[in-house]
Amino acid sequence: MALASGALPTEPPAPPIAWGYFATFGWVLLTYLVALGIALAGLYFWNPAATPTDLDLIAAMSDARHFSTTTIFTNLIQTGLLVAIIWFGRWKAKDYLAINWPALPEVKVALASLVILLPALDAAAYLSGQAIIPPFMTDIYRNALSTGAVPLLWLAVVVAAPVAEEIIFRGFLYRGWVRSPRNPLPGILILAAFFAILHLQYDWFGILQVFAMGLLLTYIRWRSGSMLLPMLLHVIANAYAMAQVTVLMHWLR
Repeated sequence: MALASGALPTEPPAPPIAWGYFATFGWVLLTYLVALGIALAGLYFWNPAATPTDLDLIAAMSDARHFSTTTIFTNLIQTGLLVAIIWFGRWKAKDYLAINWPALPEVKVALASLVILLPALDAAAYLSGQAIIPPFMTDIYRNALSTGAVPLLWLAVVVAAPVAEEIIFRGFLYRGWVRSPRNPLPGILILAAFFAILHLQYDWFGILQVFAMGLLLTYIRWRSGSMLLPMLLHVIANAYAMAQVTVLMHWLR
């Protein structure tokens, strides 16, 4: 198509740029603090007696109702805020977070890797004299049994936590921290380490196990180009852990 006389060709708009290392971390930290504050304030006004006011995080995390509701609402609010930030950066959330269906061969590789890793982690715990089921899980499940919060705990652990954590880690943080597709190892290691150290409810051995899981999830994100696949693996892994503690508490004691 010929250009009008004197008209200059217009350049296409520059593609949006992903947030950098520090901006990515800053947005995640800010949205978490805002989301946690909103969730705690909402829970306090809903039921003041059930909300700890002494900032004893260990005690709060051992209460199944408080842990579950805080997890669900904080994750829901934070992911919403991150999506808004992505739109502010002129991206589509689908593209920035890699929300796409993975190829079938990648699904097979991912599921096979998970089937190998989960029993391997259990075997490592058994051979090293560590508890296969972390004490945090048995304690909070016991509390959930006594307060009637088992369905709420399942919802928080098997749905809310893995879905939101994958949007945050293998979605938003991955986009900002794994900068080179040809040399992703540094970003994968940093992301897995950050994922692990945030699971403060576990002991040192549990954190190492989370690190191993984080490595697999982040590798699968890189290999498949999809955030949905590590999300699926995370849901399965958490369901496996909850099934273990359920069997232990109901049939093995």
